[in-house]
Amino acid sequence: MIKVALVRGKYLNNFEGQNYIFNKKEIELTGISSLCPIHGNFPFPLIKLPSLADLGNSRLLKFVTNRTLGDGQILFGLEKLVDEFDIFHTADPHYYYSYQLAKLKERGLIKKLIVTSWEIIPFNNETVKKKKEIKRFVLKQADYFICYTNKAKECLIKEGVDERKIEVVRLGVDLDKFKIRNLKFKNTNQNAKSINVLFAGRLVKEKGIDDLKKAIMNIPNINLIIANSVDYEQMPEIYSKADILVIPSKKTKTWEEQYGMVLVEAMASGVPIIAYESGAISEVLGGTGVLIKENDINLLTQNLRMLIKDKDLRAKIGRIERRRAKVEFDSRITSKKILKIYQEI
Repeated sequence: MIKVALVRGKYLNNFEGQNYIFNKKEIELTGISSLCPIHGNFPFPLIKLPSLADLGNSRLLKFVTNRTLGDGQILFGLEKLVDEFDIFHTADPHYYYSYQLAKLKERGLIKKLIVTSWEIIPFNNETVKKKKEIKRFVLKQADYFICYTNKAKECLIKEGVDERKIEVVRLGVDLDKFKIRNLKFKNTNQNAKSINVLFAGRLVKEKGIDDLKKAIMNIPNINLIIANSVDYEQMPEIYSKADILVIPSKKTKTWEEQYGMVLVEAMASGVPIIAYESGAISEVLGGTGVLIKENDINLLTQNLRMLIKDKDLRAKIGRIERRRAKVEFDSRITSKKILKIYQEI
């Protein structure tokens, strides 16, 4: 049996965690989080450690930690766990807890270090000197890298990581929970012909919520469902209420849509997707859904009108997406691929 620590600090979550469920006779996995991870109940045991990240997301705190430590995601007491695990599996290399593990690896105190890298912008998170130092050190010390997209793999290669140390594994969902349902949203206060348009994500400019609001402004009979800060266990039900999912994510200098779990969840749920062609969205969709040019609100409006009018087209797109999800995004298949990596490493 291999003992694995899945280290994610404050960002330990169930949308990623559902891919890390193993036969306990083969893998004994434990999540390592801060005192206040973004989700509550997990499908594996949990160790919580104090972190500066639990103090909040104020600009002042971020400014100070970035320029002193390089990052606020320090996990106090992490070094006390070195003898409990065979593999430490951390997140992106710019997090401070990744740096903590890399330092322990350099000293020979932990056996193997795996890094999951989401980043698709080469040399990102390097504008602050200290952050660049910890990122570069982690890249040097890691034994292996797991990327969820080819774009992330290409990013690591450009940053100097040996391609032989990188494997792309598609992050999936539980297809028994995220599935096509006959249940549709019922609201006696709304017109029976109304359409439910879903936006799932952070309410920030780069996620494109303002573009979506402009696009639906002159389209009648739309119910806009905004899923933000929702318990992850409720997400399958939310998709069952949706007729269309819109992902109008937009690039910034320091961020592009890295994977978009909402894309995978919607595909598995048979919800037709309209998305901007931004970041790794086209790679995840793989030819399904409707892709439009980033920032083109007029085209976004036109495609919304098209799908709203054509129920059969919505159903057809949903079925195609579901088929892709079964092949590419089954969390049970993902778990088997990660298991193989743990065994080989």
